[in-house]
Amino acid sequence: MRYSHDGAGHEAGFSLQPASVIRLLARLRTLAAVLLVVAIAAMWVAGFATGVAVWSLPVALLVFNRWLKSVRGRRPAGRALVWHLLFDTLVLFAFFWLIGGATNPFVSLFLLPVAFAGAALDLRRAAAVTLWSIICYTVLLWRYLARVADSTAVMGFERHVIGMWAMFVLAALLLCGFLLALAMQVRERERELAETRERALRDDTLVSVATVAAGAAHALNTPLSTIVVAAESVMEHPRLPADVREDVVAIREQADVAAGELRALVAARDPAAQTTTDIARFLDGVLARWHTRRPEIELDTQAWSPLAASAVRHDPALAQALHNLLDNAADAARAAARPRLQLGRREQHRHIELTIDDPGPAAAERLSRAEQPSTKPDGLGLGLPLARASLARLGASLVFEATPDGGTRTRIVVPLAALASKTR
Repeated sequence: MRYSHDGAGHEAGFSLQPASVIRLLARLRTLAAVLLVVAIAAMWVAGFATGVAVWSLPVALLVFNRWLKSVRGRRPAGRALVWHLLFDTLVLFAFFWLIGGATNPFVSLFLLPVAFAGAALDLRRAAAVTLWSIICYTVLLWRYLARVADSTAVMGFERHVIGMWAMFVLAALLLCGFLLALAMQVRERERELAETRERALRDDTLVSVATVAAGAAHALNTPLSTIVVAAESVMEHPRLPADVREDVVAIREQADVAAGELRALVAARDPAAQTTTDIARFLDGVLARWHTRRPEIELDTQAWSPLAASAVRHDPALAQALHNLLDNAADAARAAARPRLQLGRREQHRHIELTIDDPGPAAAERLSRAEQPSTKPDGLGLGLPLARASLARLGASLVFEATPDGGTRTRIVVPLAALASKTR
């Protein structure tokens, strides 16, 4: 059950999608019409009488194919495939009604529509096609038994015909059920593969950023140290104006923050070397360090509930992800001219749930930006994708929701097991 497409967007190979099955059925009808003409001609040459009705069957198949080309694409492929299979079953019924009935050795061809339905349709539609095939076979059996003059003859060959019908019903039900289950598993596997491919494409970008970041961490260490030393030297000047001193202090503080981020980046390479801390202290520290960088944002921590003591690793990647999400919410709050965030946290079923409410709208737009780099002019545009990747590595979830007041809520749920200390 393979889905393949060429560069123009058309399917390059056969698949069990309804549209592909419809095209296959059209080819099979043409082949069936040719074989019917050959078979009927052979019967006529052999001296068997064939009526006009038999000759109408290949004509009906070709006419239906011609009509199909004129109405293609006017209805959903799944619904259209049901009608195609019902029509094909009806043609088989007409053929067996005219030639042999329930005793025709090819009567098991009724299983073909059942097989296509089970593999390409959902449960309700596949069940309808299967029931239609069983009804058609049952009518043929009823007609055959009704033409038997002696009721005692049922104990002979007729009993064999009834057994064929019973085996057909059992085979149709088993075939439909098996193919439905198999098709469901294949579709689920293909969905997982598609998600894996998309995730791999996103990770390629993140790996490139991580490679550059590793080199940048090494290269920036010396300039940051120089900035700190220079700032301390300037602050020692006895006639330094007060406003300049404030700027130098801010430069020194921001340089210390940057140096701390670089040290955290180096520590992230070796999870075994990460320190152990309490979960509440870890989150409080993350929030405090972020607020040092963004002091212009007012924080409402009324819902920042106390947490039960739980030892966790000081994971720099999680801290950076939370910083990125806080930055994203702060930028939205500033854009809305209301620089205020409402923060919440709680523990439930060994999971930590964090919420960040901001007055900025467009939760759906932020969710789409979390899948790929954004184009903000004052940043690299990688904050949300990096945060999402870091949280996914921990088995955490990230959801953007609309709040009742028109803002956006960022909800992060992190399993404590992913942060558990390895040294306990």
